[in-house]
Amino acid sequence: MTIFLLKSLLSLLLLGLAALGMYTMFEVFGREAPAGRAALLRRRHRVSGWAYVLLFVIISYLCIGFLAASRTEPSPRATLHILLSLAIIALVIIKVLALRRYRQFYAMARTIGIALGVLTVALVGLSAGVHLTVTRFGQDRAADRSASYALRGPFLAVRQVAAPGPAAIRTDRRSIERGQAFFAARCAACHDPGSARRVVGPGLQGLLRNPVLPVSGHRATAESIRFQLRQPLKGMPSFAYLSEDEMDDLIAYLNTL
Repeated sequence: MTIFLLKSLLSLLLLGLAALGMYTMFEVFGREAPAGRAALLRRRHRVSGWAYVLLFVIISYLCIGFLAASRTEPSPRATLHILLSLAIIALVIIKVLALRRYRQFYAMARTIGIALGVLTVALVGLSAGVHLTVTRFGQDRAADRSASYALRGPFLAVRQVAAPGPAAIRTDRRSIERGQAFFAARCAACHDPGSARRVVGPGLQGLLRNPVLPVSGHRATAESIRFQLRQPLKGMPSFAYLSEDEMDDLIAYLNTL
C-alpha cells in the first residue's frame, strides 16, 4: 500500500468522524432529546472529536513526511489542500478555547462545528477523492507520486525506496507479441511501424529511441505514450478504454521499433 493510498483511506475515516460529530451536534442542539439520550450524544460527540484530532495529526504527519522526503514543490491542488488543513487546525483550536476557557464564546462552537464539517468535506474531496479516482482506488500505481516512497521505522518515517522515474517497459516475448497483434489490428492503418513515413499519422520507427515523440513533442517515454493514448492530439482516437496490461503490451511492442 502506497503512502497516498493509506492517507486517502484514513481521510475517508476522517470524513466519517466529521459526519458523526455533525450528526450528534444537530441531534443535541436541533431537537429536544431526553436527558439520557442527550448525555449519550454529547459523549459520542466528544469521543468523535478527539478521534478526529488524532487522525488529523496522523494524516498530517504522513503528508509532511512525504513532502520532506520527496523535496518537491506543492502543486496548486496540494497548496489548496494545505490551506484548508491550516484553516481546520485554527478552527479546532478556537473551538477548544471557546468550550474550555472562554465560555462567553460558547455559542460560537456550533457555527465552528458546521464550518469544520464543510471544510473537511472539501479537504477530503480534494485529496482522497481525487487520488482514489485518478488511481482507480489504488490500482494504478503509475499515477501515484508516492509509489517510490515507503514508511520505515517505528515512527513511520517516509523513506525513498526507488528512484522516481519512468516505469519499466516489458521485454518478454508474449507481451511484445500481444502488443504487435493489437498494433496490427488498431494502429497499423494510420502508423507505419517500419519507417518514419507519414500515413495518416506519423511513422513510428525508433519511437522510444528518439528524444521526443512526434506531433506532441513530449519526452519519448512510456509515460508520455500512456498519456497520449488517453488524451490524444488532433485526429487520433482515444484509447483510454485500454487496460493497464494492454497498454503495457502495446508499449512493449513500440519499444522494439
